[in-house]
Amino acid sequence: IVDGDPTRDVSMLAEPERVARLQERGAQFLAQARQHGINTGLSQGYAVTPAVMHSSVKALRVSNRLFEKSVNVQPIIYPAVEERAARLRFFISSTHTESQIRTAIELLAGNS
Repeated sequence: IVDGDPTRDVSMLAEPERVARLQERGAQFLAQARQHGINTGLSQGYAVTPAVMHSSVKALRVSNRLFEKSVNVQPIIYPAVEERAARLRFFISSTHTESQIRTAIELLAGNS
């Protein structure tokens, strides 16, 4: 929370358990995505992980299907990226559960 008073800022550095949980969830997402054959590009398992779709139409279609299943993932499409680099961009947080990550990966694998 930033309100102009730096003494009131809430920093993840002050909550190391949140940082550790975020790192765990990011690594979990990446490992499971790769196990399911999902192209994650050069991702290293941090809080933002792509799923490369290679087509803007496919990225939009998969994003919409996942949204219908309560998974909110944003498509990154042409002209923001080259057509063959179209992707879904997953934002992982420390509040995501292992079950939510697993479900998102399973839905993604079943729809891509």
